[in-house]
Amino acid sequence: MFTPVLVLVVFLAILAARFLSAETLGLDENPYLAVVVIQLVTYAVPAVFYYKIRGREFAPKVRLRMFRSSHILYLFHTTVFLISGVMLLSILMYSLTPESFASASSADYASFAMNQRFFDGMYLVLAFAVLPAATEEFLFRGIVIGEYERYGASVAVAASAMMFAMSHFSLARFPVYLFSGIVLALATYATRSVAASVLIHALNNAAVLLCEKYVLNIVDKQNVSMTLLLLLLLAAAILSAMLMCFEASGIYRDMAQANVPSEYVSHPDRKRTIFVRLADAFLTPTFLLLVILFVVVTLMDL
Repeated sequence: MFTPVLVLVVFLAILAARFLSAETLGLDENPYLAVVVIQLVTYAVPAVFYYKIRGREFAPKVRLRMFRSSHILYLFHTTVFLISGVMLLSILMYSLTPESFASASSADYASFAMNQRFFDGMYLVLAFAVLPAATEEFLFRGIVIGEYERYGASVAVAASAMMFAMSHFSLARFPVYLFSGIVLALATYATRSVAASVLIHALNNAAVLLCEKYVLNIVDKQNVSMTLLLLLLLAAAILSAMLMCFEASGIYRDMAQANVPSEYVSHPDRKRTIFVRLADAFLTPTFLLLVILFVVVTLMDL
């Protein structure tokens, strides 16, 4: 399995883009076009190349299909759960490491668009929310999960979430991205559709771009508004989690009644204990190199 090598190529491409100046990348002149090019070069091109190399027999594992209309309510609850959970974790991490957390924010791009025309806001959402969601979900919830589920769904979820979180190279935001990766992976499995995780991811990205700076401003004030915000987010997270699980149980019950076969549990590696499968998946030279690269880069940024 060469998936860690693919992710390593993506990591190196991301780091190469980070070392280039804003002027070289064109971020000052046209940030939208620059981000589109960066996303395509760093994520889409390596992922599509790998997908083509793997051949037609690998295509069903990537789940490049639309979700069903009966999944809409599940997607709504999952989106609310993800956004509220991300905001709660963001408040926590911002309170612990305010400078590091703020330095990894995309709020500057959002504020740029807020002062421009209506279409700039649309470009902002497309370039910084929709496109990243599509390219990252194709890689992490499509290819990575498709390859790692030979070790079982739990290992596939953990691997995709870990790689997704590390790809952002932010220690302060690592818990936020790890949580996001887990929720998005669960959504992919519940709907059997990467399109579902793309939609949820894009909506969460848009919420972070447009709302995070206001949330962090409330946290800075440390007054009654922060308490009310925390209570509201906590209530939304708990209620949406319950409703999400209820809808997911209905989806799996319908699949069982329709005798829809599982897509991964028949693999022979699935019969081994979870600890052995985790060790086989994560204790490989390439995966450990990804971890070392993430640790070194994030520590250098501190």
